Amino acid sequence: MDSNDIVENSSVSDLIIKLCNNLAKNNQALAPTLCRVAFNFLSSKSTTLGASNVVDESYIVSQIKQKLTTQSKEKVDKFEVLYSKLCESTILNNRYAYLCFLYNISDDGLRPSEVPSWSSISKDLERIKSHISLTPSNSQESAKHFSDIQDRKKYSNGSHSGHFSSLAITRAHSQTTTISSHWSKNDIPSSSKVISLSAVTEQDLLLDVMYSFQGIEGKFLRKEPGGMGFTIDPKACKHLTPFQKGILERLTGTSFLHNQLKRYCEENEKQRGIISQALIATLSDELSEYYKTVALLQAGISKQATCENSEMTLKRAMYVMYDSRTKFEWLAYISEQCSDKKGGALITAIHGFLQHGSKCAREVSETVLKSVCKPLYVMLSRWLLDGEINDPYNEFFIEAKTIKTAERLWHDKYNVRQSMVPSFITMSQAKKILAAGKSINFLRQICKDGGQLPGRESLQKLFKNSTAEALFAPEQSIEFHATLENVYKETSVRVLDLLQNKYKLYEHLQSLRRYLLLGQGDFIRHLLELLAPELNKPAENIYGHTLSAILESAIRVTNAQYEDEDTLKRLNVSFMSHSSGDTGWDVFSLMYIVDGPIGTIFQHTMPTYQSLFGALWKAKRTEYALSNMRRQQICMAKLFRRIKELKPVMHIIHILTSKMIHFLHQTQYYFLFEVLECSWAEMQNQVNKAESLDDIIIAHSGFLSSVQRGVLLDEGSRQLFAHLISIYNFVMNLEGHQEALYQACADEHTAYTKYRSRINSEDGFGTDKEADTAHRSRRATFHQFLHTTKVKVKHSSQTYDIIVKNFLELLSKSANMNLRLLSVRLSFNNFYNVA
Repeated sequence: MDSNDIVENSSVSDLIIKLCNNLAKNNQALAPTLCRVAFNFLSSKSTTLGASNVVDESYIVSQIKQKLTTQSKEKVDKFEVLYSKLCESTILNNRYAYLCFLYNISDDGLRPSEVPSWSSISKDLERIKSHISLTPSNSQESAKHFSDIQDRKKYSNGSHSGHFSSLAITRAHSQTTTISSHWSKNDIPSSSKVISLSAVTEQDLLLDVMYSFQGIEGKFLRKEPGGMGFTIDPKACKHLTPFQKGILERLTGTSFLHNQLKRYCEENEKQRGIISQALIATLSDELSEYYKTVALLQAGISKQATCENSEMTLKRAMYVMYDSRTKFEWLAYISEQCSDKKGGALITAIHGFLQHGSKCAREVSETVLKSVCKPLYVMLSRWLLDGEINDPYNEFFIEAKTIKTAERLWHDKYNVRQSMVPSFITMSQAKKILAAGKSINFLRQICKDGGQLPGRESLQKLFKNSTAEALFAPEQSIEFHATLENVYKETSVRVLDLLQNKYKLYEHLQSLRRYLLLGQGDFIRHLLELLAPELNKPAENIYGHTLSAILESAIRVTNAQYEDEDTLKRLNVSFMSHSSGDTGWDVFSLMYIVDGPIGTIFQHTMPTYQSLFGALWKAKRTEYALSNMRRQQICMAKLFRRIKELKPVMHIIHILTSKMIHFLHQTQYYFLFEVLECSWAEMQNQVNKAESLDDIIIAHSGFLSSVQRGVLLDEGSRQLFAHLISIYNFVMNLEGHQEALYQACADEHTAYTKYRSRINSEDGFGTDKEADTAHRSRRATFHQFLHTTKVKVKHSSQTYDIIVKNFLELLSKSANMNLRLLSVRLSFNNFYNVA
């Protein structure tokens, strides 16, 4: 076969010759050299198209599917099933050739002449290369032969009718070197420089890529200064084609992600935290799988060095590493989001990726989430089964603290760390988990209950048959949360049953209401009468044993004697801190001793009960003082009816006392009925509906808060309470004035009676001058005292009216409707002219 036959049988060869002749600018000495370089490059191992069978196979599969789509969807589905079986088969080494053959023999497939045969092209290239291979010494002859070939082609019968298919064009474009992209028309390199282009083989690049996958520098890929990625060595960069550069840049992206994950694992390897360590372990496992993939690639490269038919190329490496790169991208992003988090916060950050639109992101985050939830699952099981917390690094969302007394276990020892609650557990569920564990500890440590814990068997079965995925997987978490709800209810019922039946919760509530909130009227009144002489003394002169004896006396003679013995033992007297000038009324208080399980509910509320007792005790003492004043006024009216000068003073006192009695009656009714009774009824209703100990504590705290607001002890009523105390003080001052007036009148009545007796004596002498003078002096002093007392009482009455009016104005402006209604009752018919 001559040269003319070669030209006619190889359209690719013709195009290469034409391209080289054009680039040589009709330089007959340079054109053959360029042709030899081109043929050497195209015939080299690195450009063998057999290595691109993966891409070619994808193309031919898409062509077959496109053709079958026009016929019927069933055929497409059947083809996909058959093709998947073909991929699983290990008998065929070159699926692309078989698929291409089947497609060509179909009715309207490609004609065999349209499918390029690279083996025939390679043979033609070798034959043409042998014809135009020249040495520098015979370049003239080569140029002449080159020209003859061109002339014969020019005057041939015509070019081939066959053309490359779109696949062949794409392949040729991606596998060959476009010389014009490297050399400008005005600067064509010499043959020695062109030959140097083939010095960097794909085998060398693959080895460097394998090194970079493991974070190691190579001949052509260098580590970025101060970074974690790789860059192409500038010296080798000029010897690489744009195609090679592009693939290398994409492959080194995987190396960058590998280095980033490896660095994260190394920096956080000793991080304190079980959940954080679980994340590191997962990333390490993913890196191990990645190294296995790299090892398989290296095995393929080693095979390529000894077997000419190996298909390992840069393109193939990029295809194999695609899944690892995608997975590493999401792992790197997840690790970045978790860099400053721990415990439940770390789990929340990972759980957010489950809602991502990317399927890969969801799969990767689910794998990581399963791993990091295992420590949480173990901690949760120990808390719900045994009430124990093993959390040395503060990662669990239940926090355990140190407490001073056992009664504070329920309130202070355990609480929820909101920042550590995972996003798949709601705050309501977290509180129920907290309550379930607290109930177990309360039963064991406080109630000393050694019985079988409620719900333990169902929990053990749940934790035995489920995994950490049950915490966040929707299909499994339903059963988990349903079981949790049942355990929470069962443990709560057990705790309430013990408190109500064994420890008499309701009886203690009633006792507190009767004695500290003055609900036992006969006992409080009798105690007040017995304590009055003792409490009028200075505070430093009062002794506790004296008051305790008086308390026992009051119990024995009132209905309090029928109380439960345990209740009476808990009732005692106490003294608040006092200062100079305080009397027993200022420091006296009743106390109710609470301990054991009921102390959990009442221990922290005792200061509130003490303050409420103080406010109600002052009101009761004032009412008692007014009652004594009214009784004394009646006595004075009978005893001193002959003292005419006393009537104007007593008239003022009577009017002021009536005002005070009206005020005290209305406020006492409001405190004892509208506040205490209504709040008590509401608390009873809530306690009867309570499902847990927390519900009872909330109901009791709400009751106390309501009473505090009602008796003006809350923060917003301080000014009102100060006015109320001033009114109480005016009552006590008036009692002092009346007591002094009574004593003066009694003395005057006694002296006058004695004087009249002396005048009317039987000895007939009557009185003398001294006695008359003393009598007149005493009468003048008494009249002066009456006048002074009258002025004081009148001034006190005016001042009292002003204070009451101010008090009523504050009540009328209050946001509480009940206080505004109280203002109306206190100023009935607008007696005080309140605006």
